[in-house]
Amino acid sequence: GKTTTLYAVLNRIKSPLKNVITLEDPIEYELMAGSSNEMGITQVQVQPKIGLTFAAGLRSALRQDPDVIMVGEIRDKETAETAMAAAMTGHLVMSTLHTNDAPGALGRLMDMGVERYLIASTVIGSLAQRLVRLLCSRCKEAYRPPARALEKLFPQRQGISRASFFRPKGCDHCQGAGYWGRRGIFELLTMTDELKQSMHAGESLQGIRNLMRSQGLKSLRESGMELVLQGLTTVEEVARVSTE
Repeated sequence: GKTTTLYAVLNRIKSPLKNVITLEDPIEYELMAGSSNEMGITQVQVQPKIGLTFAAGLRSALRQDPDVIMVGEIRDKETAETAMAAAMTGHLVMSTLHTNDAPGALGRLMDMGVERYLIASTVIGSLAQRLVRLLCSRCKEAYRPPARALEKLFPQRQGISRASFFRPKGCDHCQGAGYWGRRGIFELLTMTDELKQSMHAGESLQGIRNLMRSQGLKSLRESGMELVLQGLTTVEEVARVSTE
């Protein structure tokens, strides 16, 4: 899912006027396959056995005067600091981390030993995503979830009194699974001035999450519950993929 999102962004911004370099392990999809025009994308497969790590590849890429750099994954402090140094010199850098939510990316970088001031001055955004299963439209059945579950997932209780809820049943179309297809839910953190100040002030990760919520930024769970209210997935499915 993360790589698919990165590729979608690169496909959106690619241009003959932009020099785009990717560092991947492995290269999952050739972005220039079937293209009749040179769009300025160079994909590089990292090979740690010969010393071509993400960090080494990133340093080499910077000598090619790139406009955009995509690093498949930030796995260590060296790669993180090299990526941030690139961002500080005017390059757009995109990468992935394994975290539970969007603010968790900031915490993950801090755990790697990256200084707070460096994170605050270089990170412009963090996107968390999960895939939820969609209910089979041919066999889903209406029901009312337990009050306790609704109170936990809808603490504000907005819009639930008139909402219709559905659960999986199973049929020949979905091969008895009750689900058919998937859809992404997303949580986007943008580095506002207030968030930068909280980073500089040494605010805890939970404090950063609270500030994010106070600014009206939608959480993964809130994104998922919108699909529940649309009758597309279940309360249990959203609870399974989100943590709050």
